[in-house]
Amino acid sequence: TGVDAPAGGKPAPKPAAPAVSGNADAILTQIGEQGTVVRNLKSQKATKDEIKAAVDKLLALKKQYKDLTGVDAPAGGKPAPKPAAPAVSSNADAILTQIGEQGTVVRNLKSQKATKDEIKAAVDKLLALKKQYKDLTGVDAPAGGKPAPKPAAPAVSGNADAILTQIGEQGNVVRNLK
Repeated sequence: TGVDAPAGGKPAPKPAAPAVSGNADAILTQIGEQGTVVRNLKSQKATKDEIKAAVDKLLALKKQYKDLTGVDAPAGGKPAPKPAAPAVSSNADAILTQIGEQGTVVRNLKSQKATKDEIKAAVDKLLALKKQYKDLTGVDAPAGGKPAPKPAAPAVSGNADAILTQIGEQGNVVRNLK
């Protein structure tokens, strides 16, 4: 561990952990550190009272985490992997819908020759929604608040087979010229 063993072979008592400010990540860090303390005490054959005190502290930290987050602390005090795409996608879709609606509001105000202040307020709201979308997804919102349409597959006419045949024949002509 990079620390010299204390005299007598027993670890010095750890100072009490500072009060946690309600930050789940800080509590997880403390859980990980306290778990290490418990493992070290057990491996050093510490007394049952020392181990029990360290385990009680660990359990108190885990309870504090559960009270704060509503879920049990992950093993080892490491945060569980966060689900990524589904939440972002649904939130992003909702924001895109709002962007589209707000864009319509702005266009209507402009076409109705509304006052500058009314238009500015509507545009500011639209820009705030666009910023929120970019903060969430990392990309600019598409124009009109709608995802860019996927290019449609080219329409295939009844001549497709004839064209493919001509391409094959032309390929043969080129090969023969070589």
